[in-house]
Amino acid sequence: MNVSDLDLAAISQALDDHDPDREHYLDLREGSLWTFVFSESTDETRSRLAEVTAGEGSTHRRIPSMTAQEAYEEVEDFVEGLTDPEAQDRLFAALEKKGALRTFREALLVSAETRQGWTAFRRERSRSRLERFLAELGIEGAETIGEGAK
Repeated sequence: MNVSDLDLAAISQALDDHDPDREHYLDLREGSLWTFVFSESTDETRSRLAEVTAGEGSTHRRIPSMTAQEAYEEVEDFVEGLTDPEAQDRLFAALEKKGALRTFREALLVSAETRQGWTAFRRERSRSRLERFLAELGIEGAETIGEGAK
């Protein structure tokens, strides 16, 4: 399978997802993405999930989603790397409140420059996760994704 056979944006989103109610699988034969939402499952989707997980490794590969802890650590990495002390203080304060990720997003609204920095940081982290995942699968062209990932 070649990288051009894949929906890179969808796979990148699945890698970035940290909702424990969802699991994502890549069909290794067709390159299609299967997403299962447990709270909305039906007999049909549970049956399809059983087929997909039975073929894991040979026909399907579970896409490892981020944990909430990993998402939080990514936010911390961004804030630690800021050179604007005022923005850094504001964002660290947001992380100390209940609902840290939500309050972080709200605190980003104060500064367009900081918001753009966060967007670029996330894009680079997402691209890096995507490249590693595809390389682990032995997908041809994984190392050449560059800026086209997300």
